[in-house]
Amino acid sequence: MLETKGPTGKAVHDVILNSRERLNINGVKEIINYDENSVSLKTVCGEILIEGENIKIDILNIEKGEIGMHGKISGLNYFDAAGNDKSSLLSRIFK
Repeated sequence: MLETKGPTGKAVHDVILNSRERLNINGVKEIINYDENSVSLKTVCGEILIEGENIKIDILNIEKGEIGMHGKISGLNYFDAAGNDKSSLLSRIFK
């Protein structure tokens, strides 16, 4: 993965949500899970769970660490990189 560094030397991670319908994220390392109601990603800032309805991924470039999706976005939840909330993440994914 080509990792972009910011001015502080840290990896860049941006989340841009437009009208709760269009979501673009960079700093993505991998997709953990994906269906039309949730997307779970590993990013440079930990794991993120995106929840919603009719979610469709339309941009995916893991080499650049970019993902874009559209649908009705209802939630964005971060989990720390150490995995302290991992059981909570798994229980939410596999309802």
